[in-house]
Parts: sequence; structure tokens; C-alpha cells
Amino acid sequence: MRELDAQNAADYLRETARAPSDATIEVRELAGGVSNIVLRVDVDDRPPIVLKQSRERLRTRVEWLSRLDRIWIEVDAMKQLAAILPGAMVPEVLFEDRAEYLYAMTCAPDSCQVWKAQLLAGVIDPDVARQAGEALGSIHSKTAGQETMLERFAALEVFDQLRLDPYYRHVALAHPDLAKCLQDLIDETITPPMKSLVLGDFSPKNMLVGPSGLILLDFETAHAGDPAFDLGFFLSHLLLKAFRATPDVAPFFELISEFWTAYRERHVVDEALSSRTNRHVGACLLARIDGKSPVDYRNELDADAVRRAGRAILRENPAQWSQLVGVVAHEMR
Repeated sequence: MRELDAQNAADYLRETARAPSDATIEVRELAGGVSNIVLRVDVDDRPPIVLKQSRERLRTRVEWLSRLDRIWIEVDAMKQLAAILPGAMVPEVLFEDRAEYLYAMTCAPDSCQVWKAQLLAGVIDPDVARQAGEALGSIHSKTAGQETMLERFAALEVFDQLRLDPYYRHVALAHPDLAKCLQDLIDETITPPMKSLVLGDFSPKNMLVGPSGLILLDFETAHAGDPAFDLGFFLSHLLLKAFRATPDVAPFFELISEFWTAYRERHVVDEALSSRTNRHVGACLLARIDGKSPVDYRNELDADAVRRAGRAILRENPAQWSQLVGVVAHEMR
């Protein structure tokens, strides 16, 4: 396998006849996650495309490995989601190169902004949170119990490598008194009462806000699993940004309220799902402080307050979201 970068990607496109030999090609690396190389490619006057290639070793301080073929989980998920979500909410897959573990997709408009960047800059738009809730609720409800489709995403190895192990098991090493609680949560996540297509990386860093609405990215951790994980993972991101904004937290709780309202309009949330979601929130809060992949703005918030909140949620196991908010608000004060 040849690893692509901004210097050799143009040669790759010419050699594979995916661009004319005499074409002017400009390539630049796109910022983002730690697990893949992502390149924007402009070829003459054609619409830009994005190349994405899997890498076995993630770019983190602590060694973190995952299988290369996870990229095909992402490609498959994108094709499934295109039939579920409206408009161009998911990029279109343009071609696949199985030998090189890469694919190409359509490029979002230049005017798009990463929602995470907007939130960190203090740009709060409840409509974006509503779109996120509508999207996730639709994914979970429309795929629930669809056994034939879910069988395509039955393997959990990549989800374990990129989420359960570096997040929950790694946190258990830092908080041994919570090890049993975290292991119980892992066991529940692996064998949920009802399965849906779970993205495993539904967060503001993987959402672009554009003129035509929200665009979702990054699906390599997609699997047939418990919707509670997606909910807890996403909500923990909004809560972390609220901790960063303390004491001006009200706008972030408004975002959470809009998200929940939209999600509940599309997917039923009973007490059992709510309780599991809350425990995932607590575990994810701890993971983004003490896991293998802490948030990049960790030094801009009170890590001890986040840690106390995560621990309290896991210990007290609040059944309702309002109860979890009470626990978090206490630590924020």
C-alpha cells in the first residue's frame, strides 16, 4: 500500500487514469481527525473531490491501532445513509481503490464551516442542533430491526478498537473504582436490547454547516448497535463545550434541548434508552479527559469539574436527562 500525501496524490491520480496526464492538479491536506489522511484535490476546472485513505496507526501520543479495512465500513455506511437522509447530507462516493484502502467523495462547498469550530467561536445556532437531532433520530428509527441491512454492520472489531477500548477500558485504568461499571456498560453496548445503525462518531467535528444545511462526515465506526452510544457520545460533546463556556452555559443547554426535541420526534426514547444514554454521557466525559484521545481544548476547561461530573453520573446512574443535567449543573457551579 502506498500512503498518499499532498505531494504524491497528483501522481497517483494520473497513474490510475483518474485525472488526465496533462492536467493541473492542486492537492492540500484537510484538517480533522487522527485516523486517516484526507486530501482535497482540484483538477483544472472540474468540481473538487476529496480523497480519504485509511491508516493503521492513528496520529495520537499513545499508540492506537486499527485495521485498515475499516474504510470500507465507512463507504458502505455512506451508501446506506444516502437512502435515509435528505438531500446532500452525506457526500457521494465517487470511486474506490481497494488495493490502496482509499476512496474519493464529493467535496462540500467552500462556504461550509465545521460546526465544532463555530461552537468554539461562540456561534450558537439552535437550528443546527435541530437538524442534527432530526438526522440521528431518522437514522436510528429507520434502521431499527432491519436485520438484513444491519447484518452488513454486525462486526464490532473496529468500533471496539476506536471507541470501547481507547475510551471506556482506558478510562477504567485511570478510575479503577469505576471499572465494573464501565465493563457493564461495554457489555450492554455489545448486546443491546434493540439494534439500529449506530455511527459511533456523531459529533460536531464531523458536521459541516453549509448553505443547504448540515453535512455529515466520518462513518468508519458505524455498526449495528445501541442508539444510546450515539446519543451519549454526541451529548457529551455539547456538554464539554458548555464546561468550556462556564458560566455562560445557557446557550449550550438550549442546543441540547433543540436536539432532544427533534430526536424524540423521530425516535422513541423510553426510560431504558434514556438511562443507557446518560451512562454513556458520563463515560464519554471521562474519556475525553482521561482516555486515549482527550479533546484538543482540554486545557481551556476545568478538567477536574468534568471528571467529577462524569464520575457522579456513572455512580448515581440518573434515569432521566433532567436528573443528569442537575448533576452536571452542580459541578459547573
